[in-house]
Amino acid sequence: MERIVIAGGGIMGSCIAYYLALAGAASAVTVLEPDPTYEFAATPRAVGGIRLQHALRENVEMSLYGDQVYSAFAEHVRGGKVEFDPQFRRRGYLYQVRGPAGIAALEANVRLQRELGVEVDILDVVELRRRYPSFRFADVDCAALSPADGQVDPYAALMGFRKAAEGLGIAYLKDRLAGLELSGGLVRQARLASGVSLPVDTLINVANCWAPEICAMVGMSVPIEPVRRQQFYFLAQQQIEPIPAMRHMDGLSVRTHQDGYIVGATNPRAGFDWEMAHEVFENVLWPQLAEQCGAFEAIKLKGGWLGHYDMNRLDGNPIIDRFDKVPNFILAAGFSGHGLMHAPAVGRAVKELILDGGFRSIDLSRLSWRRVVEGQPLADDGPTA
Repeated sequence: MERIVIAGGGIMGSCIAYYLALAGAASAVTVLEPDPTYEFAATPRAVGGIRLQHALRENVEMSLYGDQVYSAFAEHVRGGKVEFDPQFRRRGYLYQVRGPAGIAALEANVRLQRELGVEVDILDVVELRRRYPSFRFADVDCAALSPADGQVDPYAALMGFRKAAEGLGIAYLKDRLAGLELSGGLVRQARLASGVSLPVDTLINVANCWAPEICAMVGMSVPIEPVRRQQFYFLAQQQIEPIPAMRHMDGLSVRTHQDGYIVGATNPRAGFDWEMAHEVFENVLWPQLAEQCGAFEAIKLKGGWLGHYDMNRLDGNPIIDRFDKVPNFILAAGFSGHGLMHAPAVGRAVKELILDGGFRSIDLSRLSWRRVVEGQPLADDGPTA
């Protein structure tokens, strides 16, 4: 049987392993994960949104499948004792725009989303203020509301897939990929940090922000960089009406979390940075929040956390493809903040690529390596987080 090595045991690697195991290939698969605590992994540091609003058909379709899986997790994810419940909840998502270009893009996006079966409505400012009277919507012309968008516990989702994969026979090694040995234009051996070498028929690189280092081992240069994303958790002294996750086209996003709210900020500079920049909350985010909602003028910052997107600088969309120069090397990275919501669909798709000879359920061929080589971005003119 084909020997498959997956570099990266986070949500993406675990989903791929799970779908390969469902197809009967568990004995052929080894997952490499250097840190089983996932201390610095992206998924446990995510906010857990399962967003259906996108401007790219593939992203909508992947989110719809993710919604299907996460909303009925126990039915879809089976194998051994799967004791992790991602606690899927439908919270809704409100994407706000302004100006003629913003309105036109939103209307086009909504047409696509409705065509694919997403429940979504366009609300004008009058209706927005009626539904959410605590908010001013001063810099908004209209917004798209998708009430079925979900929220999950990211760590529980990750561990649910990992434990299911292990229950079906997938082997996880606490080790790091240190190098690859090639012969005849193919990966033949994976050299691990422990000194062990594994024979390889297919190598899958799902190492998130660390994926470029592995790509370099086969001469593949990818435009993927780590970009810090901070989340600040705060309490409001004044109670307001229930709200969906809210995002403005200019970037400000706020959603409910536990007894309060979280607001996020992305650092446009690339590179790993594990220090919280609290001045961003004090000097930038809080004033913006107070401008949008009077109840957010008096708030108490309770904490926060940060993680990193594996940002694809070409277009913000993933690369899911074989490397043409080393065809048994598969890359699935550059999800730019969408990894959790799209992981089930990608797991199924990569399984199809390996065992079925190509994509079968969702056609992801446009998310190819070729578009990177040719410098042809596949833009998603919609919400980015």
